[in-house]
This record gives sequence, C-alpha cells and structure tokens, in this order.
Amino acid sequence: MKLVHVYAPLLRSSSKDDNDVDSDEVDGVISCVIDNIPVNIDAKTITPFKSVISSAGTLHEDNQTLVIALYGCWLPDHRLREYRYIMDQLFYYVYHKLEKLVVNDYVLIYFHGATPKHRTPDLKFLRKCYQMINFRLRKNLREVYVVHPTRWLRTIIALSRPFFSKKFYHKINYLYTIAELERQFPRNRLSIPAIIEQ
Repeated sequence: MKLVHVYAPLLRSSSKDDNDVDSDEVDGVISCVIDNIPVNIDAKTITPFKSVISSAGTLHEDNQTLVIALYGCWLPDHRLREYRYIMDQLFYYVYHKLEKLVVNDYVLIYFHGATPKHRTPDLKFLRKCYQMINFRLRKNLREVYVVHPTRWLRTIIALSRPFFSKKFYHKINYLYTIAELERQFPRNRLSIPAIIEQ
C-alpha cells in the first residue's frame, strides 16, 4: 500500500461532490430517504465533520469491493452543547453516504489514531447505529478494520457485543500499526491524515 501523506490544511477532499457540497444539498439541508422514511439532514451543522467519511476506492484484488474510511479524529467533541443533535445528524449523513456508495460488498476501515477520549462514540450511540443500519448494508459489509484501537475503544466494542449479531462481531479486526494496515492492503492507496500517522 502506498501511503498518501495529507497535511492538516488539506484534510478535506478536493472533490466538492464528495464532502463539501452534496449534490442533494439545498439551502443547507440534505433531503434523503432512510429506510423509507424522509429525513432532512442539517448540513450546516455537520459541515465541520463531513471529513469523517471518505471513499478510499476499491480493493485491488477484485476491483469491486468498496473501501470506506472513517476517521475518529474528525468526530465532534462530547463537550459541545448540541453534541447529541450533531451526532444524530452526522449519523444520518454517514448512512446517506453509505447508501449512495455501496452497491456490492464493502470494507470499512476506522482510523482511531489521534482520537481523544472526548471524541470517541459512546456505547449508546454505537448500539443505536448498529440497530438503524439496514440489512443490505450489514450483509454487504465484508470486514471492519479498526486501526490504532485503544484499550478504551476495545472495551466499548466488547461491551457492545450483546447488541451485535455474532456474524457482525466476527467481522471486526484490530490493526495496531500502519505497517499492519499496509500488510492487509498491500496494493491499495489509502489516504491517511498526518495527524493519525503521528
């Protein structure tokens, strides 16, 4: 895997359609349908956090399995006054992006490096997310890779186990270093923010 060094001012995607302005966004609202329910996402509120998700291409081996990257360091701070509201809106945004991107199988890589404890999602939020994700997205998820997991995060995931299906729980893999990630995806180009590498 070739690592692409991304420096702090360049962390956002250069593609406007990808992160900055959604094609569905009108007057600061992204209108979408999630599980047959119309949802209006407050795009203005989540603008600073849209970099939390990005498409990282497809697996080199089959060129069909999508690679999605999630960055914990871009999650909102628990101490924000409207934290719950922001997280709900951000969840809908991420879900909406997955619905648009995922056609076949996909792999999820969650980068936890450089994520302080006050940005780590809590047990309640993880459970809610899992319960809301539809069958198609769960079924098409091939693997979840958690890069740089802390003991705190591993504990939260372990405590969430009763709420996950056995099948889903066995898809979770921990990678402790960037070198392990390179071995897992030797031919894939992944964008890793400098803050995570450090």
